[in-house]
Amino acid sequence: MLIFSSSEYESRWKRADRALAAEGLEAAVVWGRTASTFDRAGDVIYLTNYFSSKVGQGFDAPPFAARAYCAVILRRGAEPVLIADDPDVHSDVVSVCDFRVAGDPIAKTVDTLREFGISGRIGFVGTDFFPVKYWDQLIALKPDVDWTPCDDLIRRIRMVKSTAEMDVIRVAGKTASKAMSCMMEALIEGATETAAAASAAECVVAGGGVIDKIQINHGKTIAYTCGDPLSGYRNVAPERGDLLRGFIIGPFYQGYYLDPGRTAVCGNVPNDVQAALIESCADIVEAIAAAINPGVRYSTAAAIGDRMTAAFAPDMDPAAEKFPFFGHPHGLYFEGPPYISTVLEHQNAVFEEGMLIGVEAFLARKGVGNAGFEQNYLVTATGLECVTTTPMLWHRRQTPQPETAPDRKTV
Repeated sequence: MLIFSSSEYESRWKRADRALAAEGLEAAVVWGRTASTFDRAGDVIYLTNYFSSKVGQGFDAPPFAARAYCAVILRRGAEPVLIADDPDVHSDVVSVCDFRVAGDPIAKTVDTLREFGISGRIGFVGTDFFPVKYWDQLIALKPDVDWTPCDDLIRRIRMVKSTAEMDVIRVAGKTASKAMSCMMEALIEGATETAAAASAAECVVAGGGVIDKIQINHGKTIAYTCGDPLSGYRNVAPERGDLLRGFIIGPFYQGYYLDPGRTAVCGNVPNDVQAALIESCADIVEAIAAAINPGVRYSTAAAIGDRMTAAFAPDMDPAAEKFPFFGHPHGLYFEGPPYISTVLEHQNAVFEEGMLIGVEAFLARKGVGNAGFEQNYLVTATGLECVTTTPMLWHRRQTPQPETAPDRKTV
């Protein structure tokens, strides 16, 4: 069954129609890659709620081809048409009336364009992932089309969420928060990384979500994003006093992505240098979040992170090097650019009411370890609404210290 109303989808289609007009296009083909992967599925989910139940990608064995690839045909003033690669689709699952199942989605898309008499200049969404072999097939079958790349056509309108989307995101946040709390509690108590991941996974599945990645590490190898790059976790346990950190990434409800992250110490009693590292990293996230309102530039928020990071004078952290920013938009997968950064492009981007964003920070200190945090927020008219409410700090100092951030939750 559809979670969103027909009026919600009609609103999305109208926005897509306006986006076509702004690009001077009468039509566009929006490609998606679903079937067990979310990284290029968002546009198709947003427009039609279609997600293939097939597995595998690029499967070609006549009469089948282009398994996992699907398309949405947009025409000015008309309801979208879905070209699906999976026969396991029916009318109460997708939002469009016209959906066409094909063993070869490329050929079926071309046949449908011919049926509608569409030729000339047509928008093409998906140049960043559409395979060359299917591109060659498309050109050969429809040489009368001037394909015009417009990969951000739908992503731009997805950036600002509707009221209905925000309600779904709040549900996702509750599941993510419960999963993160269970995982951190297990790690702090000395459970293995696999056991902690299993406790988080149980929460995610029970809440109707899907796991993309659970990333856990601790102790001497904590500098790495995760202990095992393939699984994200290992069958080893932290020892008392070990720094540990974990992130849970995935579509926690109806395809909406969150990626909260936390750092703590096994046994929950850090020494002074561990506490300083953890708290300084958390402070950066909270200070950036406190500065964000609609109309604030991404680069302005990032400058706060730059100053606080420089003041801490950290050593090199692989995660900070890999992600030279303090966050990004979220939605039906990661939706940046823009990024909360002073070094990446899109410097004039501003936060808008209705955006879903992640704010993150990573710090390292030689001889101590590495810390990382991420929070997910909805941008509201008055600031940020936190949707990942797992406590930021889990430790208690032996000597009570004043809070440096009044909204920090401590257990």
